[in-house]
Amino acid sequence: MRKYKLLCLALFAINLYAQKRLEQNFIGTKKLYYGVAYYPEAWSESEIEKDIALMKDLHMNVVRMAEFAWSKMEPQEGKYDFAWLHRIIEKLHAQGIDVILGTPTATPPAWMWEKYPQIGLMQYNGVRATHGIRRDCSYTSEIYRKKSIQICEKMAQEFGNKPGVIGWQTDNEFGHTPDYSEETKKRFHAWLKTKYKTIQNLNRAWVNVLWSQEYDKFEQIPLPRDDQWYHPSLRFEWHRFTNDMITEYQDLQLKAIRKYSKLPITHDGMPGQMVDYEKLCKDLDFMSHNNYHSFEAYDRIVSNCDRMRGYNKGFYWLFETAPNHSGGGNKGQTWRLHDYPNSMNAALWMQYALGAQGTMFWLWRQHPAGQEMVHGAVLHTWGVPFANIHEIKKLGEDISKTSDFLINNPVEKPLIAILYSHEADIAFKIEQYASNIKYYEDWTFNAYLPLLDAHLHRDVIAPSHDIDSYKIIFIPFMPYVPESFRAKLKKWVEEGGTLVLGPMVGYRDSCLAAQTQHATGDWETWTGISVEARMPLGATQREAEQKIKLNWNLPLQTEDAICNFWTEALSTKGTTWATYQNGFLSGKPAIASNQVGKGKVVFLGTGIGRKNLSQLFLYIAKEQGIQPLAYGDKDVIVVPRKGTSQGTVIVNIANETKKIMLPSPAGKDLLSGKYFDAWIELKPYEVLIFEKKP
Repeated sequence: MRKYKLLCLALFAINLYAQKRLEQNFIGTKKLYYGVAYYPEAWSESEIEKDIALMKDLHMNVVRMAEFAWSKMEPQEGKYDFAWLHRIIEKLHAQGIDVILGTPTATPPAWMWEKYPQIGLMQYNGVRATHGIRRDCSYTSEIYRKKSIQICEKMAQEFGNKPGVIGWQTDNEFGHTPDYSEETKKRFHAWLKTKYKTIQNLNRAWVNVLWSQEYDKFEQIPLPRDDQWYHPSLRFEWHRFTNDMITEYQDLQLKAIRKYSKLPITHDGMPGQMVDYEKLCKDLDFMSHNNYHSFEAYDRIVSNCDRMRGYNKGFYWLFETAPNHSGGGNKGQTWRLHDYPNSMNAALWMQYALGAQGTMFWLWRQHPAGQEMVHGAVLHTWGVPFANIHEIKKLGEDISKTSDFLINNPVEKPLIAILYSHEADIAFKIEQYASNIKYYEDWTFNAYLPLLDAHLHRDVIAPSHDIDSYKIIFIPFMPYVPESFRAKLKKWVEEGGTLVLGPMVGYRDSCLAAQTQHATGDWETWTGISVEARMPLGATQREAEQKIKLNWNLPLQTEDAICNFWTEALSTKGTTWATYQNGFLSGKPAIASNQVGKGKVVFLGTGIGRKNLSQLFLYIAKEQGIQPLAYGDKDVIVVPRKGTSQGTVIVNIANETKKIMLPSPAGKDLLSGKYFDAWIELKPYEVLIFEKKP
């Protein structure tokens, strides 16, 4: 009995410690991490000590391992070999290098394919995937799920309390490739039945009487193919189902790991893809992402950082970026990413500035064979460092130098949030409405970057996130807005928030069908702003088409506003901020606002261009008492940090000199030791870190 009580107390203490650990906003040790993806299974163990010595010289302190090593860990069914991985982890730990372990479920071994070929994805033409490809298994396959649980449990048993292991990564870059097997078909029909209850409910919601698309039973519903023009509601639900299967599959891994390990778990994904992060990341302990953008597109990465931080899971991680060039694909192509001096430095500092605890290069040493031999790395296949090794080392030195300040002073909480929706991405892939619209690109350039250009501090959030701390919320390009989120927004506005809607918001219902009572559903019943008429323009227009322009009723420093995407004629109980100059809707309100309780709703009936939207948001921010972080050139990231002290991180993400002005003198830069006034001139890709001690 005494032993039993002691065991219970010990388990209670372990669980309490684990819970407190997950409540922290960092993983591992309280410091910044810098490292690489490491694949020692491809090399002789005699190379390990040389690798570790060079990692130490580069100031690296973390590696990610084992994500593709299933055949090495389970060479035969039920026969496991973890000795090699234990030895490597122990050698790394002895030199102060921590490890994040990946579950290897993206690449099942050959014996599994031979014995259980049904694990492979089935294409719509009946061809099933075979061994030798990455991420080519069906998320719905019972045997694949069972085998995945087994390897996850075995790894958690072996390494869940291993000194030097600080976290887990599930799988690798979950994909949205659909499966057309009978197993998936049965699951899809059951999923629809659970959601709609009766086939009559589904027929009514989808208006299936059109084109004689009514069904007598759920089993008649086809799995939609991309090469045929299926009903939009069917396609929308098919994507939702696929995302649910991915989340369900990951949840099995989370449960298997947590059975034996209390270490925090994440997943490394690509935020621009169709996998629904809002669902996938709900039960993860911390956020991570992979980015392979080149220097011309660094501005597109910033929103991904704000999105990782917006999940409010503490410091996030960058799990993959190339240290020099990317490469691969079935043609073995290559792409130069960080081309200019200090560009790689700026790309990674952008992550740390915006809230990353760690960054890792993919990969340590180029693969000696296989599909990704051409990908850039820290070392060539013959063991010699790439030409930018000195820049890689200097980055490690600078991270070490500033670790205490950044880890003790998280990114200050913004008062502005912008919505990003994976369901919106899917919706626009099904129905553009504004021709040629591409959600990720158009959301970035026509909604997010105007906030960045104006140096307005912002989070990127999803509909399920908490909104109470924000003063301004911006929802652009979101055809369907969940009913529960609408209700939450109404209360938030009435209590004093400013809600900016549009363009292209709320005109579809939960099935991607059209609104029929009002143009934008129940927004119009409480915002005091309604849509009288709508005319699409398209994301791009033909040269011969009439360009629709605006007349402003606000004192903005705007340029000629040429409308894009679409035009809606508004009716408002409040104030008209802009009207259409010409076209079918000439003279009609294009932008309107209305007081709702203690707050305000601003409705954008059209797209107004990047510069004009920046000016409009500066006006809205001023109304809410929010000042920009800086004034001056765009393509400069300015991030306030606050904790035990406070300060500012500034990163020039452009290959040209930039000038900005801060609200007050900056002080001493922690990297160079130089003092700066309020006006700052930044060299191409320059990074400055200022701390103001209390």
